[in-house]
Amino acid sequence: MTKFKSNAASNTSPQNALKSGIYANRLLEGEDPQLLQETIDGLVGDFEVSTSIGYQLAQELAQVMLKMSRSERWQCDLIASHMSKHKTRYEFANQLDLNVIGVSSLPDWYFNGSQKERESARNIYDAYLELDHLIRNHSAELMIQVKATYPRLWSYVFGANQAIQQRYTFAEILSKYSSKTDPKMRLQDLQEHMRSQNLHKILWAVSEERYEAVLCGLRAQVQMELAGDPNLQRGETQLHRRKSDLIAQLMQLSREQKTVSLSARHEDQSHAQVITYKSSPHVSDEAGAENASLKVNVSSASDAQKA
Repeated sequence: MTKFKSNAASNTSPQNALKSGIYANRLLEGEDPQLLQETIDGLVGDFEVSTSIGYQLAQELAQVMLKMSRSERWQCDLIASHMSKHKTRYEFANQLDLNVIGVSSLPDWYFNGSQKERESARNIYDAYLELDHLIRNHSAELMIQVKATYPRLWSYVFGANQAIQQRYTFAEILSKYSSKTDPKMRLQDLQEHMRSQNLHKILWAVSEERYEAVLCGLRAQVQMELAGDPNLQRGETQLHRRKSDLIAQLMQLSREQKTVSLSARHEDQSHAQVITYKSSPHVSDEAGAENASLKVNVSSASDAQKA
């Protein structure tokens, strides 16, 4: 189904669905009229529409599809709104036995499903584990081989700046995180820096499955509430029924058009096979002359035999 994009804000209660314009026949702010027209043209092509009635059905079907897309987007907005509420964060912290006093400091990406931030959290946690291993097994040889042995840690410390990697060794770059001279203590200061700067990412990565299970449960609660809302159910049911009805009408119209076209071709072929022969007077005269000549020749031959 064609997805209709919109920047329009959505209301966050099922009772306001009609007020927000979800079921309006007109385009709402942020909706692309060209995209709607492309949908109509696509339906016209799919069902091989060639009549004004068929075009009107295609227009109405495109509008129904637009309304269904609005409803899906509105429900996503409603879920996102619920996940951003303070009480949702409080419930999240409570279920995970976290300190509920600091729920306001929980990052937004916990609740908006950002995959980019989640991948970053995994990488930082891997770097943190590599650093912990380096501290527990510290040696001059490992400090030299950090890039090959601990690639995540190397990437965290140096980033993507090739110039810095060429200018400094791993031991030298640690001065950015610590003023101590002992290499192992510098590593410990780096570890503390990573922990303080990326605490929520590390906590999430440590218990990723538990965190995501709780978040999925909180989203499911909103989805269950939406599924049980009579206003939303009524609107969704009407849209699906109308969509099915319009598709059936377009399919029937398409079949009828094909039948008419096929009958017309058969009729044309039948007319083409009827051949009418009409003798030409000139041709008849020539034939008569030939017959007469033939009779003369035959008569002459008969007289010669008698003689």
